[in-house]
Amino acid sequence: MDNQYYYNGAISGVGIPYDDIKWFDIEGSPFGLASGFNVIVFGDANNIVDVEGAMAVGGDFYSPRGISVGFERENGQMEIGYSPDLVRFMVGGNTTVMGPLVVVGHVVGNGSFHAAKGSTYLIGKDGMTNQKQELSYLYQANGGSKYWEPADKGNHYLISSYDVPRYIPADRIEADVTGFFRSARESVNAFKQCIQDLPVNGTITDNYHEWILRGNDPVQNVFRIDARPNGLITKGIRAEVPEGSLVIVRIVSGDHAHLQYGVMGEESKANRTLYVFEDAQHIHMEQPSDIWGSILAPQAMFHGHQTGGHVSGSVALGSFAVNANSGFEFHLYPFVGGVVCGSTAPQPPVPTVPSMPAPTPAPAQTLPTTPIPTPPVQPTPRPTPPVQPAPRPTPPVQPAPRPTPPVQPAPRPTPPVQPAPRPTPLPAPRPTPLPAPRPTPPAQTMPAMTCPECPACPETEPEIIPFPVPIPVPVPAEPIECPICPDCKECLITPGVIFGCIWGCDCSKSHEWDIKLYSVCNDCKNLLYCETISRYGCFKFEVPYNACYVLEVCPADKATMCSGCKPKVTLKNIGVANFMLC
Repeated sequence: MDNQYYYNGAISGVGIPYDDIKWFDIEGSPFGLASGFNVIVFGDANNIVDVEGAMAVGGDFYSPRGISVGFERENGQMEIGYSPDLVRFMVGGNTTVMGPLVVVGHVVGNGSFHAAKGSTYLIGKDGMTNQKQELSYLYQANGGSKYWEPADKGNHYLISSYDVPRYIPADRIEADVTGFFRSARESVNAFKQCIQDLPVNGTITDNYHEWILRGNDPVQNVFRIDARPNGLITKGIRAEVPEGSLVIVRIVSGDHAHLQYGVMGEESKANRTLYVFEDAQHIHMEQPSDIWGSILAPQAMFHGHQTGGHVSGSVALGSFAVNANSGFEFHLYPFVGGVVCGSTAPQPPVPTVPSMPAPTPAPAQTLPTTPIPTPPVQPTPRPTPPVQPAPRPTPPVQPAPRPTPPVQPAPRPTPPVQPAPRPTPLPAPRPTPLPAPRPTPPAQTMPAMTCPECPACPETEPEIIPFPVPIPVPVPAEPIECPICPDCKECLITPGVIFGCIWGCDCSKSHEWDIKLYSVCNDCKNLLYCETISRYGCFKFEVPYNACYVLEVCPADKATMCSGCKPKVTLKNIGVANFMLC
């Protein structure tokens, strides 16, 4: 999982509403409703440790460790945020997570469910007075404590599994999860077949270490890489296409595709790049690669590299497997859509012709492949994409996707509420109001680092040699070495900022920690900040540089502590003159 600092802004669209788990297509998107997921796997998956967006697995999911879902990176493309109703972790089979499952959003399971103690889900607020009761109903579990209830954390609710594993059973919300994945697979397969029928309109230059894809279509540029018979992808991929256009790469490899290069694609074009593995049954990542772009391979098993790697884009796979020691991740660069294929494939431009009183029919089959003006009787499209109903199983006109459906009559005892998740392995640090602090010394800036001046290089004087008329002539002399300028090292510390993170406890149990920052003046401690972090998280304080500070990390509930308890703290920036940790 990325060790980044997380933020709280809320958006919709990452995940699907828990009270409307039904599949529908989205025009121009091969991922359909799965565009709301970072990754959708139709079979089994295992050992994924971090998914920045949402995740859906149609089969079983197993992990010997924990997994975080829905936490955007500091420099991520989208700010995910809390939501009252969006599902961001959904499994159609059995779920077994031996470590904590931490999700910013709802969790839905359709089979047996096991997650370690410390599993936590963060649910946004919708303003309804009965939302807490609704969440209690959704996450009630057999054998759970009678004192359990969702915790109100100010701007969100916290669903904790401190007693028994908790999740929303599919039958509790009357969701046909099996039918959802069946319809999703049929739709994605149909759109994939449609893309495979698109004509190639770009060229590929084969260089020593990369394939350069060149196209000039302002809408979409289609390329085809044939890696048969061995399926070896041994070079990088770089596209030179018009700004804003799509890059569609059709890869033909045979049953096994072997990714043997460290970088595939470019970050700047990641959300407009689509890799379609046409015939691969297995995709092997044989280097810990960075794949920038979306992957469409609903028929294939993806084998992650044993030491890690990541895919930045929307992903649809048949199944996923990776070594238990890997740190495989999926980053949220959702595919923008807008693919034109099937009956909506781009047609050759037909020039406008003046109307004629009596048009004479002309045989349509005599049209050449290049666009020419035709009588208005029967403009014939290019022979490549035949005019026919779209190959996707559902009609092209789809019900408009709704980010969060309006309040609907719900069959549950309580009124329908639309909870939505926003995963953060820790509730966002929340500053608490404090008594006015005693005055601290006036803020001063951190002493500026000055670089020594570079000594001047001595000049050479020209030697005058007598000629009939004396003329100054420079004579080559022994080279004079200029003094070496001293290096000026960059200051890596940001003044006035105290920034660090807590990564749990030595006892491996879940604790809440109180983070307190004091200023010290004349042997008096003055409390400046106080934040509470659940299990693990980061803190950041801005203070004057020229003062003395004490940072205390204490358990919020000392009754749960034991002799082996000790917080794991890392300090990433100490930009003050005097600092002490206790």
